[in-house]
Order: sequence, then C-alpha cells, then structure tokens
Amino acid sequence: MVSEILHWDIEASPIDTGGVTKLVKNISRYSSLAKLGHVLCIADTDGKCAVKLLSTWKPPTASERFILRLAVNEAESWLLADDDGFSDYFGISRAKIPRSPDEVVDPKRVVVNLVRSSNKRALRNEVVSSFDSGKPGVGYNIHLQAFVNGSWSPRRAAEKSPSLHRAIRHLDSLLV
Repeated sequence: MVSEILHWDIEASPIDTGGVTKLVKNISRYSSLAKLGHVLCIADTDGKCAVKLLSTWKPPTASERFILRLAVNEAESWLLADDDGFSDYFGISRAKIPRSPDEVVDPKRVVVNLVRSSNKRALRNEVVSSFDSGKPGVGYNIHLQAFVNGSWSPRRAAEKSPSLHRAIRHLDSLLV
C-alpha cells in the first residue's frame, strides 16, 4: 500500500507482530524507530472504537513519522472494499461481496465464506480450512498476500472503506 500511494521504496521488510496484542506491547519500540524514518503500523480494531484505540495506543511523544492506522474491524475489510479486484482474483461474483465492508462484524469469516464459493478449486482448498469450513486454511495468508501484492488497489478500495480512505489521506499528507 505504501509503495503504491507514496511511491516510496520500502527499505525494510514488513514486520508481522503476530497480532494486535504483540503490536501494542511493542508500540513504543516502533515509535522510537520513527526517529530514523517513517514507520507505519496497521492494526485491526476488532470492533472497538478506532479513535479511542488511537489515543490509548499512540505514545504521546510519538514522532510525526510514526503512523498508526486502524482497519475497521479487521484488515480484511480493506481487501473486501476492492470488490473488483477481490472478485477477479478469488473467482467470486462481485454481487456477493458486501457493499460496506467497514460495517462487516467479522470480515475474515466473510472472506473465508466467499472463497468457499470460488470457481478456483486451488483457492477453495487452500484458503478454507479442510477441518472447519468457516475458518481460514493453511494458504489463507499466502493467498491474501498474493492478492494484495498483485491485484488489490488501495485507491479503488478506499472508495468503499472510510477507514482506508482516512489512512490513505494521511499517507497522502506526507507527500506535501
């Protein structure tokens, strides 16, 4: 997303903290890294108030180069918001994709349920758990990452996701 919006080269590989709990625990470390350059942290709100979480999590002494953005409710809502890209990549009817993804309570479950009806067997077999068809399978993260890297358009998705729109607007402000 950063390279598409800002056209910056990413110097370090992204850090997957393993969830919001670990991110919050280490957020002051990431904030300190912003003394060296821009640091973007993206987290899920898991249904909580984004404004309240931002004010609680972001260190008061954080540099302007420390950027904390929250996906409402989960990052998957931002992926669903690019319904054209999602439909094409995952082989799903666009009509089945929620029109207001930020309002979906459990976007991850929606992604899994949508991919279960994909016309691409490999995606169905890898993205959906073979043990519990309502849960992500072993290839869930791999295929979502491939979608993000190859097909997802943050600008297109921002048209249907207010939280992504705000995140992009904030990133755009860095260009000024």
